[in-house]
Amino acid sequence: MSASDPQHTEWLASPLAGPATDTAPGDLFLQRVRRATRSVLGNTPLGQQVVALCEDHARSRAAILNDRAGGAAVVAVVGATGQGKSWLVRQMIRRSGTRELIASGNNLDQATEKLRWIGPMPPADLDASSEEFLMCPADQMEPIGTPYLIVDSPGATDDRQRIADVARRALAMATVLVLVVRRDQMRSHSVTVLNQIGEGTMVVPVINAVRDGDDSVVVDADAFQSRLRKTAPASLIVRPVIVADFDTVDQGEDQVGLQAAQQVASAIEKAMVENGQAGHRQTTRLNVLETRFRSALHSILRDRLPGLSDAVQSLHRETKQIPSHVAESLLGSGGSLRAVVRSRLRLSLMENTSAIWFPYRSILGVLNLTSGAWDRLLLSLSGSLPSLIGTIWAGTRNVMEGQNAASEIREGLLRRSNAAIDDRLRPLTLHFRSELSKLRQDAEPGDGDHSDSAVASLAGLDTLQEESQRIVQRCTDAASWPAWASTLAGLIGTTLFWALLAGPIVALYREYLSASYGVVGQGSGVLESFPHPNFSMILTSVLLSLLPTAVFAMWVVAMVQRRGKVHAVETQIRDEHHHVIGRMQSDGVLRLRWDDPLLADAEFLLSIGLKSMPGDRRANDLGSHDQASNHRPNDQSATEDTEV
Repeated sequence: MSASDPQHTEWLASPLAGPATDTAPGDLFLQRVRRATRSVLGNTPLGQQVVALCEDHARSRAAILNDRAGGAAVVAVVGATGQGKSWLVRQMIRRSGTRELIASGNNLDQATEKLRWIGPMPPADLDASSEEFLMCPADQMEPIGTPYLIVDSPGATDDRQRIADVARRALAMATVLVLVVRRDQMRSHSVTVLNQIGEGTMVVPVINAVRDGDDSVVVDADAFQSRLRKTAPASLIVRPVIVADFDTVDQGEDQVGLQAAQQVASAIEKAMVENGQAGHRQTTRLNVLETRFRSALHSILRDRLPGLSDAVQSLHRETKQIPSHVAESLLGSGGSLRAVVRSRLRLSLMENTSAIWFPYRSILGVLNLTSGAWDRLLLSLSGSLPSLIGTIWAGTRNVMEGQNAASEIREGLLRRSNAAIDDRLRPLTLHFRSELSKLRQDAEPGDGDHSDSAVASLAGLDTLQEESQRIVQRCTDAASWPAWASTLAGLIGTTLFWALLAGPIVALYREYLSASYGVVGQGSGVLESFPHPNFSMILTSVLLSLLPTAVFAMWVVAMVQRRGKVHAVETQIRDEHHHVIGRMQSDGVLRLRWDDPLLADAEFLLSIGLKSMPGDRRANDLGSHDQASNHRPNDQSATEDTEV
């Protein structure tokens, strides 16, 4: 067929054609599993089994990702042996002579064991040993609104491994699964197994050979659809198509076959129109395949290495909790955090109060330094020397504690994290290494001594510190007094001070101006006429003016850092901090980084498939000394079924 052929042009212009999906994340993850298997299990029988599972998973991924149909839809007719799959395929191409070449596959001959492609063009890379192609023009196939290939698969639940493998290929490549089941076998468990294999695709159930007068078939069909949806929640399960048994109805086989083909084609076309995002379906199927691979790998290692798996689960629980435990310590105890909040609220008040409000702003500065010693401050302003010394000491202590707190934030978190990791993980890692040494019989004599070696380190502390500082600043800024309130308080405090001090100042200036006028205007040179104020009087006047202003400033500071507000800010900071810690753990930023490559590989390998895993990215990065893998698989654990 030439490229200029109209039928060929329609084939290439199919709306399902699109760019290939990027496979790098899945491939990198699979490479990580292979590398960890070689490192931990070596060439043992278990290692070979895991490698074989990886190869099977890689083939299944390739079958989903590789577009062998040239952009056309792939309709796979699947079901157990003897359900009527080949009969339905013949009805879909009843206008073509090719239908005569399709025989029912109930006999154990070579044709039954092959995957049969039917359509206007053969798929790419046809394997003659397990596949065959039958030519059928597109205009002689039942239309579904887009070019397509029919895949007639062998019995998917056949006991013979080779036939089952061929059937799996059909399920992996299919855009739509037409699931054929006889009326008397609707409750068969094999249907559930079959649908799990093809999960993530669009499924059109076909209930075949329904006898005339079967009034319960509609109710059973609804129950069958519900069971399929429950078994494969990621798949689109359309309403079942009911096909009559032509031996028990007045209609002949041709008429029953025509109706069946039209109903199936209509159901396929409607499903593809409503859910036609091929890329989305492909991603869903890859996620389902990834989840099933993880579950199968975890099941194999759990059964063969129970002691090591138990050690890994204990280790895994601790590695999940430690980053959060250490990160929470960044905020310190409740008293420490409340002290930080009060300090930042006072600092915000100082920043919003302009320097023109003198001496009110100066009093705020003294109150900020002497937080917790205001009673001593009142006495010191009255002349008590011991209280003055106590006030100075309290201010100095506050400054020193602030410097110590900054140093603790910079250096203490790393020290606490290392201590927590060592205390909580060392006993578990010693047990883990003991179990691992039983498995690795080829370990060198010196491999077992790790009593002084570092266990792990916590990555992402610097990022967490930056996030914590932003949270504290954002929450305290939101709770601080607005600039207009700080300005109003500054105006009131400054006015209060100068109003009280205005009397002595006005009196002194009036006497001074009067004496100056006498000297300049009248020529008298009597110096005694100038005022001679007593220093104690001036000091007393200043102190009397400062005390009400200081009391007002204390009230302002008390309102700024009142207990209810501080508690609310503390709660908000802790909530946001907890959320950030969870997000950083999920994104793999805050995680444990194992210092022993062998321990990292073993922990990674045996952690795959654990339901308690907090995030997929962390599963790939956990203990990885190369962080190339950045895959995001599904957290759910699929139920493994090995009957197929």
